[in-house]
Amino acid sequence: MKSFLSYFLFLLPYFIFSQNFQSDQRVWNENTQRAFRDLGRLKLAKPIDNQVEGSIYFESKFKEGNIVHLDKEIDIKTKLRYNAFNDEIELIDNSNGSESIKVAIKDFDIISYFDDKEFIFMSYIDSNKENTEGYLNPIYKGPRVNIYKKERKKFLKGKESVNSLDIAHPPKYTDEIEYYISLNESKPSFVKLSKKSILNTFNKSNLIKSFSSKNRLKFSEISSLIEIARFYELNN
Repeated sequence: MKSFLSYFLFLLPYFIFSQNFQSDQRVWNENTQRAFRDLGRLKLAKPIDNQVEGSIYFESKFKEGNIVHLDKEIDIKTKLRYNAFNDEIELIDNSNGSESIKVAIKDFDIISYFDDKEFIFMSYIDSNKENTEGYLNPIYKGPRVNIYKKERKKFLKGKESVNSLDIAHPPKYTDEIEYYISLNESKPSFVKLSKKSILNTFNKSNLIKSFSSKNRLKFSEISSLIEIARFYELNN
């Protein structure tokens, strides 16, 4: 894996509009200048298709946030938003004097914080039981159980009417929310908010069956999964 420094240098051009970078001349060193020269290698965000109903964002406004390395040695403040269709973190770039939108480099050692969420790029097992990589939002962090949320946008093709009785449907983006769970530091895997899926995740534990029944938990609610996770940690 490339060193974090190389990725960090690629990211630097995104942030020159930051007051810290504009006012502190110490950051204008040779490495920073090289990063600006390498701006052309950065990936531009894809244009938005206005012919499609809906949005590729759950929140289209850029929010103040920061990007940090896992060892906390580097912390950069900037404006970010999450492209839920392309699974990308987008940033505002003013490096050439005009505003443009760029895509942050995906790296397992970089975490983004904005919109009251934590975005971690990681490997996980999806609903098709396939290994994949993408951004997950931690919503519960325990000593033995971690639960993640995945917000995504799906594209649905449109349908043209073939006669006066047929109804046309424009292409659109629809919302989809998934949850992933990690037990004992295992790779996060998809869990459906259903009784069968949740009990299977915890190996059909009779103790959890009794707990969920006694407390009348609704398996269709994420709050119930979090309660079960806490109970599991206290009793295992």
